[in-house]
Amino acid sequence: MDLRDLLSVIRARWIVIVAAVLLGGLIALGASLLATPTYQARVEFYVTAAAGDSAAAAYQGSLGAQQRVQSYAALVDSAEVTEAVIDDSGVDLSASEVAGRTTASADARTVLLSVAVTDSDPQRALRVADSFGRVLPETISRLETPEGGGPALAKLTVVNPPALPNNPVAPKTEQNVVIGLVLGLLAGAGAVLLVNALDRRVRSKDQLEEIAGKPVVGSIPFRKEEDKEEGAEHLVPFRVGHSPAAESFRRLRTNLQFLSVDKPPRVFVLTSSVAAEGKSETAINLSLALAESGNRVLLVEADLRRPLVVNYMSMPDKVGLTNVLSGQAEFRDVVQETRHQGVDLLACGPLPPNPSELLASEVARQLVDQLREIYDYVIIDSPPLLPVTDGALLSRITDGALLVVRENRTTSDQVAQAVDNLAKADANLLGVVTVANRPATRGSAGYYDSYYYSSQKPSVDGEA
Repeated sequence: MDLRDLLSVIRARWIVIVAAVLLGGLIALGASLLATPTYQARVEFYVTAAAGDSAAAAYQGSLGAQQRVQSYAALVDSAEVTEAVIDDSGVDLSASEVAGRTTASADARTVLLSVAVTDSDPQRALRVADSFGRVLPETISRLETPEGGGPALAKLTVVNPPALPNNPVAPKTEQNVVIGLVLGLLAGAGAVLLVNALDRRVRSKDQLEEIAGKPVVGSIPFRKEEDKEEGAEHLVPFRVGHSPAAESFRRLRTNLQFLSVDKPPRVFVLTSSVAAEGKSETAINLSLALAESGNRVLLVEADLRRPLVVNYMSMPDKVGLTNVLSGQAEFRDVVQETRHQGVDLLACGPLPPNPSELLASEVARQLVDQLREIYDYVIIDSPPLLPVTDGALLSRITDGALLVVRENRTTSDQVAQAVDNLAKADANLLGVVTVANRPATRGSAGYYDSYYYSSQKPSVDGEA
């Protein structure tokens, strides 16, 4: 995945990232508001070691003090010191509790020792810190006094006594919120990338062409009003203005002529991987687009299991293809003229018990050859490739198949399996037609078409 793909994924799911950022910030804010404030009282000591009058002795004394500082810091949470602090301060805490609330720090380059006491009660923190200021120097003096008596070899002096803390040191609300926002951003971005990695749906033209090994010859835009209305005919109004859908089918019509310059496909199958990808609508509207340029077109309803074309075009389905393939009628007796100039329809006819056998018969091959002689284009709507073999069988006896893929719905595995089914049937895959599953986004070609053509006024009123 390159940077452009990464930005595309983030742009497509930016709401998830924003929600994760806000959630992280809110959780951090809530945790900070619910947390008990803690206060810190600090006392600072200066360590000195016995030394002589000479410069060398003074230097040795300074080194000795630096070496002792680290040991004194470790001594702060010892049982002897903490118990003495409890006795001196009179606080109602155990030795382990005092040790847990006390931290000592010493810089190896200095002779300063800092002891900090943290508590939810600022008064108690001050009392404990103040006791450390008295107890720790006494303890060090006793430990550093030689057994034979004499002055102590080192001592602690309070140079910065503790003060009553007025402001809590925790929680740090602003800092916590910033950390929560950053963690939310990382979690949201990680979740988006994980979902994208696990998402097998086809999302881009490049991805689809890599899987199919064929070019995308047409891209049909999202048509919410036409495709989602109950009882809609799913027909593009070619004669009413310049809608994005009409222009997309005109581009598909043009691209078909360049699939083979010397011998462009004239008889081909419209199929898909699975159901509900838009192949029947694509077959109908491609027929209308081809007829618009003056061609004589036959639309064949070859989905002998779940025919939809006759319903979309409001045509009768008493007789049709199955009658011809079973020898019950001649083609000229069952073909129907539609209300769209230049477009004839060969309906499905009665649903047979053996669709695959009929479509794989020699009669079907002869019928295709006959239709090639009569029409400029023959478009065959077939069943999906994964559930049944009908589409692959029809593709063998025609110039090839156009595979219709619903973007953001059909998976890459389904497309790959459909392409493999065509290859195993020795059928020719002409190209891929994508059908959008949602509106075009700003910056895409589909968005530009929608913006441009929505500003055009209809030039001719009437049906497609």
